[in-house]
Amino acid sequence: MRKVFRRRNVVMLLLLAVAWAGLTTWLFLDAARRLDRGQDALNVVRNNISPATLLDDSTDDSLDRAGHEFSEARSRLRNPLLTPLRVLPVIGRHVRAADHVTATSAGATEIAAEGVAELRELTREPLDEGADRLRVLGELADLMERSHEQLSELDPGSPDALVSSLSDAVVDVTELRDDALEGLGDGAVAARALVEVLEGPRPYLLLGSNNAEMRAGGGMYLSATTLRFDAGTTMLDEVRPTHELLLPPGTVEAGGDMAANWPWLDAGRDFRSLGLTADFPQSAEVAARMWEHVPGGEPVAGVIAVDVEALRKLIGVVGPVEVDGVSYTVESVAGQLLRDQYALYGDRDVRRDRLGEVARAVFTRFEAGEWSLEDMATALIDSVQGRHLMIWSVDEEASEAWAGVGADGHLTDTSLVVSLMNRGANKLDSYVETALDVSAERTGSGGTALTLSYDVTNASPETGPAYVLGPNIEGMALGEYRGIVVVNLPAGSTDVDIEGATPTLVGADGPTVVVGGSVEVQRGQSATIVVTAILPPGVDTVTLEASARLPRSGLVAGGEALDGDRRITLDLDRVISGS
Repeated sequence: MRKVFRRRNVVMLLLLAVAWAGLTTWLFLDAARRLDRGQDALNVVRNNISPATLLDDSTDDSLDRAGHEFSEARSRLRNPLLTPLRVLPVIGRHVRAADHVTATSAGATEIAAEGVAELRELTREPLDEGADRLRVLGELADLMERSHEQLSELDPGSPDALVSSLSDAVVDVTELRDDALEGLGDGAVAARALVEVLEGPRPYLLLGSNNAEMRAGGGMYLSATTLRFDAGTTMLDEVRPTHELLLPPGTVEAGGDMAANWPWLDAGRDFRSLGLTADFPQSAEVAARMWEHVPGGEPVAGVIAVDVEALRKLIGVVGPVEVDGVSYTVESVAGQLLRDQYALYGDRDVRRDRLGEVARAVFTRFEAGEWSLEDMATALIDSVQGRHLMIWSVDEEASEAWAGVGADGHLTDTSLVVSLMNRGANKLDSYVETALDVSAERTGSGGTALTLSYDVTNASPETGPAYVLGPNIEGMALGEYRGIVVVNLPAGSTDVDIEGATPTLVGADGPTVVVGGSVEVQRGQSATIVVTAILPPGVDTVTLEASARLPRSGLVAGGEALDGDRRITLDLDRVISGS
C-alpha cells in the first residue's frame, strides 16, 4: 500500500513538474510574443514620426497598444511560477534580462505617451506674438529635457552571456533608447539656440537658393537680405538680387579647400559662386564675411539658406502668399519659381528677385501666427532633412546646436554626396532627371569597394525662354545641359576614379575626399557617370546626404529603392548583400 502511495506521489510530482515546465515555457513564449508585438506597435510610430503625426489619434492608439503588450509581457515574467528560476545561475540571468528589457520598453512607452500628451497641450498655445513663440519654444525645450532625464534612468541591461534572441532584443532596445536620448538632447539644445536667435538683436544673412540652377548640395544663391529678430518677431530688409552685389576682386578670400579646388573662380567675390562645396559651413562662413562688405550689409550672427522646396513646405503651413498680384500656393509655387517666372517677367533683374520676394511674403504670413506648431515643426524638419533649409552660426555653441540636429549642412568623415552643378548659364535643372545606384563589395584588405552609377537625363522642352533653355554661352545648343558631377567620399578613400565625365577635380573637401568631372548632355539625351573608390577598413556605414534637387534624385542602394530626398545612413553590409 505504501509503495502504491509513494508511486502515486511520484506520479503526481512528475505531473506537477511537467505542468510547471509547460506553464513556465508558455509564460516565456507569451512574454516574448508580447514583447515583439509591443515593439511592432512602437515601430509604427517610429517609422512615421513627425511632430504632426505624433499628435494623431493613431499615435495614441499605437502607444496604448505597445504599453499594454509590454505590461502583459512583464506580468508574465514576474509570475510567481518563475520565481524559482530567478535564483538559478544561467536561466535566472535570462529571466532577469528579459524583465529588464520589458521594463525598459514599458517605461519608455509611458514616457513617450506622457510627452505626446504634453506636446498636444503646447500646440494649443497661441503663437501670434513673439513673446508667445519664445515661451512655447522654451516649454518645448523643457519637455525634451525632462523626457531625456526620465529616459536616461531606464536600464535595458547587458546583452552579455545571453541566448542570441534575447541578446539581440537587449541590443535593439538599448540602441532605440540611446537614439532617443541623442535626439531629445540635440533637440533641446537646438530649441534653446532658436530661442536665443529669435530673441535678437543679432541679425542673420538670409540667402535664397534657386533649384533651377544647381550648385553642390543646393541651389544657386540668387537673392540675399538681412533677417532681423526682436523678442520673437522676424523682419526682413530689402531683398536684393545677388548679381548686383559683386565685390571688388580680392575683397574677401575664400581660402581653404574651396579656393584650392576651384582656383579659377573668385568665390569670395560673387554669392552665385558659393555653393561650390556641399559642406555648407564653408560657404556660409565666406558669405558672412562678404555681407560685411556689401553696400548696406553688416556683420551677422549667422547664415540661413532657404530654397524653393522649403518655401513650398512653409506655404503649406502659413497659407498662400501674393507677390505683385501673383498668387503662390503649395501646388503652384515650385513650378512658378523654377520655370514660369522666367516667361512671366521680361526683365532679367526682376525675374531673379522672385524667390526672395516670395520668401519675404512667407515671413510676413509667419508673423501673423495663423499656423500650427506641429505643422511648422514638421515642415522645418523635412526641409532640413532634404538640405532645403540650412542654418549656420558664427557662435560656436549655437553652431554645435545646429550641427547636432543636422541643420547646418555640414559633412562628416563618413559623408557621401553626389552633386550635379550647372555651368551652362541657364535654368535647366528642373528639367534634368538624375538617379543614383550604389553598390559595394568587400576587398581582401578589409576595405570596401564602392561603385556609384549616376544617370543624368536631359528632358528639357523644345521651346521656352532663352534665359531657361539657352543657349547663353557661345557654342552651346538650345536645351543643352553642361554640368560638373561632384562626388564627396568618406575620408581615407583611395583608388578614386571617375568615368563618363572629363575629370576636373580631385582633392580634399572638408573632412571628405572629392572628385569631379564635367559632362555635356544634349536635349533628349542621357549620360551615365561611374565613380569607384576603395573605402578604408572600419567604415561600416556611410551617410548619404540629400542632393536638394528638384525633381528629387532617384536612389537605389544594394538593389533597394530608397528615398533620396533626405539624409540616409547606409549600412554597407546591407548594400553588399543586395549588390
